[in-house]
Amino acid sequence: MSVCPGDHLRSCIPIKKATLKDIAKAAGVSVATVSYVLNNVANQTIPDETKCRVLDVAKQLNYVPNLAARSLVKQKSGLIGILINRVDNEGIWRQLRYASFINRLERLLTDRGYHVVLSSLDAVSPKLDIISERKLDGVLVVDVKQENFHLISSHFSVGVPLIVVDSIIEDSLFYKVNYDYEDAFAKARASFLLEPGYAIIDSFNNAELAQSIRFSTGIDPGLIHVMEDEEQLKRFLVRNAEKTGIVLNELVGAIAAKYVNPSKLTVICTSDCPDILPAAVTRIQYDHRKSEESFQLMMKLLDNPMNGPEHKYIEIKASPD
Repeated sequence: MSVCPGDHLRSCIPIKKATLKDIAKAAGVSVATVSYVLNNVANQTIPDETKCRVLDVAKQLNYVPNLAARSLVKQKSGLIGILINRVDNEGIWRQLRYASFINRLERLLTDRGYHVVLSSLDAVSPKLDIISERKLDGVLVVDVKQENFHLISSHFSVGVPLIVVDSIIEDSLFYKVNYDYEDAFAKARASFLLEPGYAIIDSFNNAELAQSIRFSTGIDPGLIHVMEDEEQLKRFLVRNAEKTGIVLNELVGAIAAKYVNPSKLTVICTSDCPDILPAAVTRIQYDHRKSEESFQLMMKLLDNPMNGPEHKYIEIKASPD
């Protein structure tokens, strides 16, 4: 006789997944009504109170949609693509830069019943076979060169929502989600009694975003260091050790804090992992707002491509202190 591991036998008993019938019974409505609500069918007149009751019950029962069944009904795949543009020999700070963003976004999409297809593209010469082979309901393209963007976007049919993250793209058809760097650097400068002496900024594939960030620092161009190599960063910091500085990205900030007094640094935390910084560092934080904003925008566009905000550039401000 097999014995289940652990102290509680019930932990070995599979939990029955909730069905539409279970939700209908608990909510006191028909199975058809539950299906209309969960699939957001537009041509059915259902009172808001009933919709809320069905959604609340579905949440309480931990209902997970059957993607295969939903795909047949809606002619959708249930797949959302996240395309990260990368370069060869990236430093560890760039390799990890989007880890929290991807993790949070994937959790939000999974909770809504979607599966995520994550793909790394060559930032210089992206190979797009994997895109052509997948039927994606929506796509997020991260840190893309402007000259490559239209090549990538042309692989998706009209009506597939495509959101660009961490990029400035001069195309009014697509939504762009970026941090409000001007606001962030203004907050960072205000954290010092005197104007900071230098800025260290992260590097990006999207040249237009990189140039915009340089301008947003408010720092003399000669005192702006672009993070490409730890040894070069060390030499820059040694030359400016007595000055205060602003660092873009906490992964870079953690490296910088090895070579200067952490209390002289204010770090703009763009990777949602501020806890890796020494306690003495002043932090400007976003609290997962980039992943939240990207998710909410994608949901609106999947529901109706015309539902998005009027302005195509969505700039996220740092969280209040």
